[in-house]
Amino acid sequence: PNWSMGKKITIDSATLMNKGLEVIEAHYLFGVDYDNIEIVIHPQSIIHSMVETADSSVIAQLGWPDMRLPIMHCMSYPARNSVSDATWPRLDFTKANNLTFKAPDREKYPAM
Repeated sequence: PNWSMGKKITIDSATLMNKGLEVIEAHYLFGVDYDNIEIVIHPQSIIHSMVETADSSVIAQLGWPDMRLPIMHCMSYPARNSVSDATWPRLDFTKANNLTFKAPDREKYPAM
C-alpha cells in the first residue's frame, strides 16, 4: 500500500488478498455479478473506485493516496461534507503525474 494501514491490512495488500475481499464486498453491497467485476492494479492509488455505466462511461472517485476521504464519503453518504485544504489538500493533477493501470498477475496473486 501507499500508506500505513496496520500489519494485517499491509499483508492483505501485499498479497492482493484485499482485492479479493473488495470483489466480494462489491458483489454483496451493490448486487453486481462476479462476472461484471474487474480487478485493475493502479500503483499510484489516486483512483479509489471506478464504475462503468451502461453507456460505457466511467465514473471514478479520485483523491490523494489516503483512505480518510473515501471513508468519510461512505459514512456521510449521500451528503458531501465540506473539508478544509489543511485537512485534505485538493487533488492537483499536475502533481499527481501519470495514472497507470495494469492487469493483475493471477498466478503470482492467487487470492484474487
